[in-house]
Amino acid sequence: MAIRKETGIIIQSKDIGDSDRLISLAGESQIRMNFISKGIRKSKRRAIISTEIGCLVEVDFYDQAEKDWKSTKEIHLIKRFDELKSDYIGTLFVLYMTELTSQLYPEGENHPFLFQLLSGSLETSNTNGFRKEILPFFKIRALTHMGHFPTEFYCHTCGEEVLTKSKAYFSVDSREFLCSDCHPISKDHLPVLKLFHTMLSKKFSNVLSIFPREFEYKEGDMMLNQFIRSLFGKELKSYFEFYRTIGDL
Repeated sequence: MAIRKETGIIIQSKDIGDSDRLISLAGESQIRMNFISKGIRKSKRRAIISTEIGCLVEVDFYDQAEKDWKSTKEIHLIKRFDELKSDYIGTLFVLYMTELTSQLYPEGENHPFLFQLLSGSLETSNTNGFRKEILPFFKIRALTHMGHFPTEFYCHTCGEEVLTKSKAYFSVDSREFLCSDCHPISKDHLPVLKLFHTMLSKKFSNVLSIFPREFEYKEGDMMLNQFIRSLFGKELKSYFEFYRTIGDL
């Protein structure tokens, strides 16, 4: 039986029976798969920390096409993101980001960009500390990559770019942009839409220098949370505790 490898971030971790653990990866090269590690919770040789949610790991697994999960031969811990997980907010951030990725990433599909985006967000936060601004940055990039959020900012009515208008609005329900030339705008989303547009083309550090005010990030994150809520039809389990703790609930 062939042994294959995958590197990825653990986005789900579940105990099975008395000693086993099932994990799911946002992987670097393979489709999203589930891996079962037999006996790891009682093993004295294998570290249980290698199956902790939010860890960067390398998995050696047996290629069993007929099964819904793969049997692991070894799980090697590459990075735990210890600095990020050393405080409560950092731990909640990891739980929130992995749950969001798990919701966005269907099993059996291959989206290595989500691995790169998630690992980069965790690495940046691990090195520089958690910043609220990372939340809309991750979400807008993930949502557009998965085809959920439009990448072209054109008015649904006139077809002109809304970023050039005096005011603009994004309708979460219809997922359409509207400009002030065509419609009365109840709330101006233009500063946030300009932020989103920049996020899709610039590195996180560059976005922070271009948009130094926290206001646009908070407004953008609230909008994207509403969008995600409409997309999934439910709230993420980790949402309330995380946003209560960071003071944005």
